[in-house]
Amino acid sequence: MNRNWLYFGILVILCVVAYFTLIRDNSSSYSKKDAAFAIADTNDIYRIVLTNMKGDTIDLKRNQDDWLVNDLYAPRPDAMHNLLRTMNQMAVKVPVSKSMHNNVIRNISGRHTHVQIFDAKNKLIRGYYIGDNTDQLNGTFMLMEEADMPFVVNIPGFQGYISSVFFTDITDWRSKEIFAYSTAEIQQIDVTYPAVKDSTFSLVKQQNGSFLIVANKQENKPINQEIVQFYLKQFARLNAEYYINEPDKRDSLLGGQPACLMSVTDIQKRTTTLKIYYRPVTVRSKAQFTYDDKPLQFDPDKFYGIFHGDKDLAIIQNFVFGKVLVGPGFFYRQRPGGSNMLNEQAK
Repeated sequence: MNRNWLYFGILVILCVVAYFTLIRDNSSSYSKKDAAFAIADTNDIYRIVLTNMKGDTIDLKRNQDDWLVNDLYAPRPDAMHNLLRTMNQMAVKVPVSKSMHNNVIRNISGRHTHVQIFDAKNKLIRGYYIGDNTDQLNGTFMLMEEADMPFVVNIPGFQGYISSVFFTDITDWRSKEIFAYSTAEIQQIDVTYPAVKDSTFSLVKQQNGSFLIVANKQENKPINQEIVQFYLKQFARLNAEYYINEPDKRDSLLGGQPACLMSVTDIQKRTTTLKIYYRPVTVRSKAQFTYDDKPLQFDPDKFYGIFHGDKDLAIIQNFVFGKVLVGPGFFYRQRPGGSNMLNEQAK
């Protein structure tokens, strides 16, 4: 029995020594200011600047309820939400131990993303560096500006690395939104198929709120206003799949005739235009042949889209845009349905 108490006493002594040499050594020798990475109220944030070691910079600025990237583009709503949420919820998991300190500092110095956060008066309220992730602790090494102590930081309860939201690629930050209108905002929609004149049409709002169709091929009866409302709702969110940063490709397409021109004019007389072009079949195209085993010339699932005043080229999906690529006959139906005019035209 005495021997058991002796072992127990040794164990207690070892635990006390471990506490003072490992835990206390790591946690008591830093100021709260050096570990205050989180922002309690993200409404105080009006500007965020992210800069990597290559000099790539993302400058996010709040404009009332909206944000701009590099004073040019709207950011992806999900990316903006994730960044602000992370800035609010991240917390220090553990300070970096003395044995790892120098290696972590060297790592952050040689490979980091610099984050600066400003308030409404453009006053710096946070500045810190983000280093590599640590697999063992499910966190990310971070260092506050002008501090000596780095920390392992994460979001409590979140399985993942917070570094993933601080990316500096402008293409990944940009919103892929092309059309985003409520039905009440839409004054007119023009859909033009240059090669199929009879499928071209315009929907124009009348003073009583109903819509009139203008087309080369019209039926001698009123259009179905419920179908019109269904069609207008499709323009609430029409996004590109991804941008293509190839100016020569864009200019080459602009030199030819688009398969479709689609414009939406709102009640403020502002117009957004999308030019759609066929995309040749590639080895990655899902459909390579017709039902009668003939090779397809154009990809029926994806098209090229040029928008933002002819500045941007992107891939758009038939899955997303096929529902608005209709002809005038669509609006005389009793329920939604019909052919995709571009794929019918391609045949």
